[in-house]
Amino acid sequence: MPREWGKEPFYTFLPRERNEGLGNVHAFLLKTSLNAFDGKFKTGLGYGYYQLPDVKDYRLNKYGLPSYHQINYDASYSFRKFLKGLDLKVLVAYKLKEGETYNNLKYIYNKVNMFNFNFILDFKI
Repeated sequence: MPREWGKEPFYTFLPRERNEGLGNVHAFLLKTSLNAFDGKFKTGLGYGYYQLPDVKDYRLNKYGLPSYHQINYDASYSFRKFLKGLDLKVLVAYKLKEGETYNNLKYIYNKVNMFNFNFILDFKI
C-alpha cells in the first residue's frame, strides 16, 4: 500500500515524494498548516530537502533519482450541510534538482525540475 495513503511515523514525508527503494537517504523537512472557518478550510506549506546517493550508485539508488528540494502547497475545503462529506483539495508540488545528473536527461525527466498540480474531489459517506 502506498504510504501516501497513511501516516509517515517519522514525519519526513511530503505528498508526491517517494523514497522507497533507496538506501542511505538523509531527509530534512519543515511543515506548517492553518485551519480556519471551524476546520472547514485547511491550508499548508511544506519544504523538504532529500540528500540521496549518487544516481549511478544503483545498489542504493535503483531509480536514478538525484538529490532534490521539494516545496508543497495544499489547501482543502470541507463542505457542511447539504454537501456534507464532499472535500475539495488542491495540491501543488515542485521538485528542484540538487544532485549531480552527469548531463543525462534520464535522471531529470519526470523526476526533478518539475511541477505537479492536483485538483481532488473527495466524497466520504
